Amino acid sequence: MPDRRITRTREALMGALDHLVLNRRQRHIRVADLVAEAGVGRSTFYEHYSSADEVLLESLARPIAALADAGAGKGDPAKVTWLLTHFWENRQRARDMMRGPMNERIVRLLAGMIEERLTARGFAPAIPMKLAAAQLAEAGLAPVRGWVLAEAPCTPDILAASICRCGAAMVESLRL
Repeated sequence: MPDRRITRTREALMGALDHLVLNRRQRHIRVADLVAEAGVGRSTFYEHYSSADEVLLESLARPIAALADAGAGKGDPAKVTWLLTHFWENRQRARDMMRGPMNERIVRLLAGMIEERLTARGFAPAIPMKLAAAQLAEAGLAPVRGWVLAEAPCTPDILAASICRCGAAMVESLRL
């Protein structure tokens, strides 16, 4: 059972991030912003995280699970549609994340989540698992990135269905 203090601190920092993301114009959130909003000390913050970006990545893990499922070949179009709609409603923040240095970290996070799912199913790809997961993550994020950056119009439901179908086909094509 996790220590309640640890859980409480992490929840306070996640809540602070959510509040700051939704209620501030400033796009870049610093550690100082998080500790002030969460009411925790700076040293306490660093006991749990190494940077504000690490908090952001952890907060993204839950919503992008729908993309990880799709990338692992078991996508639910309704869940991916919800995620895409959320990205579109918050597209300036999504654009900032998908253009900048955070994009690479998001790809790595998604690849790790896909790898976990494939490994849990006993999937054996023809190429090393890390490469397969990276390929699937990039393939799943590329159309999302293009759509959010307004490279081509598409409805969230059509894009979600495409991402899910492509994920399933790519997983099958990577099979040993």
